[in-house]
Amino acid sequence: MKNCPQCGQARIGEEFKCPRCDVFYSQLDELLFEEQQRLERDTLAGAMKRIRAATDRKQATKWELVAIWRKTPLRTKIVLWTVLAFLFVLIVPVI
Repeated sequence: MKNCPQCGQARIGEEFKCPRCDVFYSQLDELLFEEQQRLERDTLAGAMKRIRAATDRKQATKWELVAIWRKTPLRTKIVLWTVLAFLFVLIVPVI
């Protein structure tokens, strides 16, 4: 769709929404926009963008790591703790 369905303004580039009235050009554009937002929210690249955009980067990094840990399944957490304990047992006697 080359024009906005509500106000008729011409589409600029690959925008999903009309800049004037904030209406999606088509339902497909709305679905693509939602998918892009989900990927931005759930990927490492999205997390890095949020950290870089934050005023307090240390706190933003902490929040992102907490969010990742919260999303991690229980079995994965158990495996990670087991590996860390095993490495601890191997390294401590050497020191």
